[in-house]
Amino acid sequence: MIEKQYIKSINTRLNKLNPKWELHPFPHTIIDNFLPENLFKKINKEFKKGGGAKNLKKKFNSHVELNKKVFGDKDLSKLQKLPIEILGGNLITKLIQKYTGNTKITSLCQWKDYGGYFPFHTMERGGILGSHVDHSHSKFGDLHVANSIFYSSSEWKKTWGGETILFNSFGLKIKKKIFPKPNRLIIFIHSALSFHGVDKVKSPKNKSRSTYYMDYYINDKNLNKFNKDLKKNKFVNLKYTFHSTSFLPLIPLGLGSFEFKSFLRKNTYPYFMVYLKYLLSRFFLNYNLTKKIKIITNNLPW
Repeated sequence: MIEKQYIKSINTRLNKLNPKWELHPFPHTIIDNFLPENLFKKINKEFKKGGGAKNLKKKFNSHVELNKKVFGDKDLSKLQKLPIEILGGNLITKLIQKYTGNTKITSLCQWKDYGGYFPFHTMERGGILGSHVDHSHSKFGDLHVANSIFYSSSEWKKTWGGETILFNSFGLKIKKKIFPKPNRLIIFIHSALSFHGVDKVKSPKNKSRSTYYMDYYINDKNLNKFNKDLKKNKFVNLKYTFHSTSFLPLIPLGLGSFEFKSFLRKNTYPYFMVYLKYLLSRFFLNYNLTKKIKIITNNLPW
């Protein structure tokens, strides 16, 4: 099959690849021209022909998650699903393991319906994704340790914004912006300190910022080994806690983005509550103690 031929080609390239990992503000690497150019063009041609993804799962319109849509894969062709299979397969997990050690890594692809998450995202003009850390665990209890984002728009100009932002460990200061260059893959190590987001999208109305997304996990019994292996590669400033996806509710794009009217928005307060729980877990609760508490409370009969 043509898909297998592409995977073989990508596999050969990735096995030879020795990507450079940047350590600050948290470990990440950038891989350009990820898919063979003809495959990338074919995938975009199918999206254009079919009018884009249609299996809409959720639309976000709050002040910290604006003009963002996430899609399932029910309407995607085999070719359109191929990036999902690659990002969630052994090719990428082995690439991550080259730098994190040999701790077994799983991805969303190994669970039914991606464990309740969705692999294809779009953002429209005016959209932003505020400073946040993702959920710390899957619904099965696996520890979230890495993300990948594949920029799949057929074109993207510098003036269109939409850069992936990496913040400092408090999510307050922009440390790096990564341009969403078509056919570019980024991978980063995720922890409770890996604040990231998306800068304001300024593209024309008919041009959306499209990405494939994947999460990676380990069994948290292997956390100590995982941390030790990372430290061997000088990967420091990582911390693991228990929290859901947590946004900074008043300063979505760094300190300069504060607006007093944020206090008046009704949807600010749910974000506040989640963020306060995150702060409690990060600064005051020991990981193992929190885990024991969760086990006990989950087993209570009420």
